[in-house]
Amino acid sequence: MFVYLLVALVAVSSAVDLMHTDCGSTAVVTRVFSDDCDSKVCKLKKGNSYQIQISYKPKSDVKTMSAYLYGVIAGIPVPFPLPQPDGCAASGGVCPIAAGTEVTFSEALKVQQAYPSMKLISRWKLHSDQEQVICVNIPVIIVS
Repeated sequence: MFVYLLVALVAVSSAVDLMHTDCGSTAVVTRVFSDDCDSKVCKLKKGNSYQIQISYKPKSDVKTMSAYLYGVIAGIPVPFPLPQPDGCAASGGVCPIAAGTEVTFSEALKVQQAYPSMKLISRWKLHSDQEQVICVNIPVIIVS
């Protein structure tokens, strides 16, 4: 039992809190982090996969959610496909989510070799039928 607790503590302590700004969440965003980044502004190396996690507490009950990712380049949001566009499944498959319950959205994606090397904002959104539950801007740098 002690070994499992120690492994869990090491895993939590290795996660890096990412720099972010809210862009219209109705939920309370409690943490934005990644185990795959080593600084507050994540450097995404082409060819590697990265997992972004957003812990949040919705202010109202959520029955269904869709997840979206945009790369904001020169102020223009460009949609990127997500491997798991079901926001409930990416939040641990816990829908419906009762208001005030903390859950963690977790999505991993691969940085394609074809992406240009650049600084940009990754905009993560979760929408329910009634509202925009989460909107978070996370600055990232794509590197070769």
